[in-house]
Amino acid sequence: MSKHPDWATKHRTKGTELRLINGHYYLYSVTSKWDPEIKRARKITGKILGKITEQDGFIESDKRKLDKKTVKIEKIVVKESGVTSFIENNVGDFKDLLKKHFPDYWEELLILSYSRFAFCSPFKNVENNYYNSYLDVIYPNLQLNPKNITQILKQIGSDRSAITNFFKEFHISDDKILFDGTDLISNSKRMDSPKLGICKNGTYDSLVNVMFAFSANQNMPVYYRIIPGDIKDIKAFKLCLKESGLEDVTIIADKGFISQSNIDFLDKEKIKYIIPLKRNSNLIDYSKLNSSDKRSFDGYFNYNKKIIWYYSIEVDEKRVCVFFDEQLKCQEEKDYLERIDKIQDGYTLENFYEKQNRFGTISMYDNSGKFIKDVYLNYKNRNCIEQMFDTLKNTFDADRSYMQTEEALEAWMFINFIVLQWYYRLFTLLSSNKLTDKYSPKDIINFLINVRKVKINDEWYLAEITKKNKEVL
Repeated sequence: MSKHPDWATKHRTKGTELRLINGHYYLYSVTSKWDPEIKRARKITGKILGKITEQDGFIESDKRKLDKKTVKIEKIVVKESGVTSFIENNVGDFKDLLKKHFPDYWEELLILSYSRFAFCSPFKNVENNYYNSYLDVIYPNLQLNPKNITQILKQIGSDRSAITNFFKEFHISDDKILFDGTDLISNSKRMDSPKLGICKNGTYDSLVNVMFAFSANQNMPVYYRIIPGDIKDIKAFKLCLKESGLEDVTIIADKGFISQSNIDFLDKEKIKYIIPLKRNSNLIDYSKLNSSDKRSFDGYFNYNKKIIWYYSIEVDEKRVCVFFDEQLKCQEEKDYLERIDKIQDGYTLENFYEKQNRFGTISMYDNSGKFIKDVYLNYKNRNCIEQMFDTLKNTFDADRSYMQTEEALEAWMFINFIVLQWYYRLFTLLSSNKLTDKYSPKDIINFLINVRKVKINDEWYLAEITKKNKEVL
């Protein structure tokens, strides 16, 4: 006969033990283990399972309830989510424009652009990048294997009208547009547009040219056009202006652009221009710089905490604007004299005397009709488009193309164009938060790549990120 009442013993099952403690019954788990010293099994009492009363029966302990709630992790999935979040929240307007102009392929275009933006990936890696991204959850079941991508590129690249309509979404009134071209190396043997030529770094290669329009007001590219490698920039201006639909454009060229044939072409096409002159140009009159008397100048203005003096000369119904920066003059004189001391070829005191009135000057050949200060500011804006070329080629590794058809090349360039627009949107965010002295857009992209979401048993959680990255983001 049991010494315990039936209402208590009926809850005792295999692997459990009933205990009477201070007049109350408790149920514990129990196991046994062989003890070689006593040569028999020894009882091992485990965790408390609960309390037993005559009125309520078995009452499970709080600790037991907590143990039973412990999650059994059956499956974990980790995906990149930082860049995905940036695309969804900060460049969502681009997503809407892609949907509008490329209704059949806008999701694929988004993923192709994401892969280039985040990882500078070739198209063969896009599918893997997609599956490892939270975009796979937002835009599921996209077919991005190399064969399908080839067909998508063909469709996108053959629809130039959709691409140009996309460009026109970025037309704004009173904009300042900078046009310039750059060469890209092409590794295709099957296209007609690549031509053997001299790169801007001085080497011979198979080249295509790309003409870009950059908006100084919006701080991003707003147009591009691929040009055969043997067509010079000047010959492409007129058609680019017509196709882009941009109006009231002023061409801001570099020093290598000035030639009589180029000037004649621009004048014939009635295109406005601002062209810097080489300091030895016969169009420049330096006589006003022979004296230190500033009354010979037309005036001055402040630029980046520097005083810029200026005067202009009418030449053939146009004008030559001469700008003089005393700080620049001092720096250039110092540099020249140091080269004389180092006995560098071509640097002599006689040449110094001959050039002394030219130091510190920048001269522009201009038919734009703009205020002379605006001529200077517009030329300084030219650095924006040169920095964009550097970003395209060095940050996103797009200095050469491996596309084998004209359509694929067009689509590849359009995707890189979108990537540049996203990059400059990110740069604007950094600038507005005064972070450009600490971080580049590429730094932020790298931070974003390391922000991940974790799926545990069909539920998504944001993974931990470092305190520094969290503050920046």
